[in-house]
Amino acid sequence: MKVFEAIARGLVDLGHTQMFGVLGDGCVYVIDSYQRSHGGRYIGAVHENGAALMAQGWARVSGKVGLAAVTHGPGLTNTFTALVEGVKAGTPMVLLAGATPVIDAEHAQNVDQRALAAAAGAGFEPLRAPTTVAEDLSRAFYRAEAERRPVVFNMPVEFQWQEVEYEKPALRFPETRSVIPGSDDMDHAIGMIASSHRPVVIAGRGAADPQAEAAIQRFAERIGAPVATSLRGKGLFARDPFLLGISGTVSEEVALDVIGGSDCLIVFGASLNKYTSGHRGLTRGKRIIQVNPLASQIGRFTPVSVGLVGDPGLTADAMVRWLDEAEIPGSGGRSEELRQRIEAEHAQARSRLVKPTPAGTVDLYEIAFAMEAALPRDRVLLTGSGRFMFGFWNVVSVPGPRDLVDCNGLSSIGLGVATSMGAAQAAGGRFTVLVTGDGGFMLSGVSELATAVEQQLNLLIVVCNDSSYGAEHIAFTGHGMDPATSLLPSRDLAAIARSFGFDAVTVTSRDELQAAMARAAAKDPKRPMLIDAKMDAASVYGGAPISRP
Repeated sequence: MKVFEAIARGLVDLGHTQMFGVLGDGCVYVIDSYQRSHGGRYIGAVHENGAALMAQGWARVSGKVGLAAVTHGPGLTNTFTALVEGVKAGTPMVLLAGATPVIDAEHAQNVDQRALAAAAGAGFEPLRAPTTVAEDLSRAFYRAEAERRPVVFNMPVEFQWQEVEYEKPALRFPETRSVIPGSDDMDHAIGMIASSHRPVVIAGRGAADPQAEAAIQRFAERIGAPVATSLRGKGLFARDPFLLGISGTVSEEVALDVIGGSDCLIVFGASLNKYTSGHRGLTRGKRIIQVNPLASQIGRFTPVSVGLVGDPGLTADAMVRWLDEAEIPGSGGRSEELRQRIEAEHAQARSRLVKPTPAGTVDLYEIAFAMEAALPRDRVLLTGSGRFMFGFWNVVSVPGPRDLVDCNGLSSIGLGVATSMGAAQAAGGRFTVLVTGDGGFMLSGVSELATAVEQQLNLLIVVCNDSSYGAEHIAFTGHGMDPATSLLPSRDLAAIARSFGFDAVTVTSRDELQAAMARAAAKDPKRPMLIDAKMDAASVYGGAPISRP
């Protein structure tokens, strides 16, 4: 068969039957063979950055390596922001990229694609020869999974029409569910737990496996510790009455008090970056035990007292056995008083957070609470990057860590819409909702609305439309300056969405918000919907807008 056919068949034989992309002469034959001859499902995006983001959204929700394909030169350069987002978010993806003929040094689309990938922080794996398709393709997918980042698979066009004998690619990952049954580090960890009076257990995305979650839950109950999660661990321990919520910069009052007052943190599958640690304010001066399968992740962001390299769930069970053998009592941290404090905080959250706004607008938290109450519980939640996102992370629940995609690795606005389409595809028809700002929606989201309609995605986009760039509004008003430069023209985003085929409504009051959410909950699962929720920037971010540009 031809090399392009071998690549296409190799992708399917590796188990990758979902691809996103944009056609170009460097990838068109691979894409055509992939879907026409080998049964792969291909979704064409409008823009290459959108294609790469869709693959990342699919990867985040499915837990598998995402796949996208673009052409050489501008096809690849257009994905640069998405590649950086994937690197910073730790999202595994393989990006197939055509490469211009080596012999044509003056090809208009000739760029240094290896250097481009390196500048983004992505991996780069070249197709070395027609005869190495299986080996090179397998290596690209292995690296993407093992290194938890995008890898560019470079496909020279001069190879693609050459004849080769097909070789099935082979890919096998080593067993990583391991635990050290005994060591000095384990002894030190058990000693710290035994002497702790106020321990707290924190779990992250690395503990998303249900078996690991159950084991960590048993461990927390055994030592009498309340539990918390990182942002990307949201959804863990949902039924635990001693769940403090998210640890870090978005923690609520009880979580800040309990985590801040703890004397020992036992951390499973979370990186303890500056956000989870509350800029070190929640970790400073504490004994910290960190459990992670990768030694490279131990103490990567926050210094720890003890690092245990092993599977989070197996390690949790091993620590329970050691504690039982030593007959070490629990700490008593799961007290009735704490349970009542957590329960009261939840009960009072709406009255505490929702604020009155000017006529013609709704409050940010009012939107969040309406979503939580009305939308199907079995859902996937995405938040674009922007100041609005903090209003949703604590309020809107998700079934598990893979059901929250924060689109915030690079803190770039404009990434949410495309990412949500890949997430919705991976969700397999489950309700998927994206919350984004109007600036981010207009930046790069509008063009991909056509893709959502074409694919009949069960997707709801909620635009927090405050007619401003939120962070910049805060930057101006925080210095007592006129925020006019940060303000945006008032746009009818619902009309824009309807022109693409969306069901869409505009919300300007609490009653309209409730009606819109009820409509969304009952919407046609094959027709995407948009809610344009009008907000007042001054009410959300403080200060008073003086004039508009």
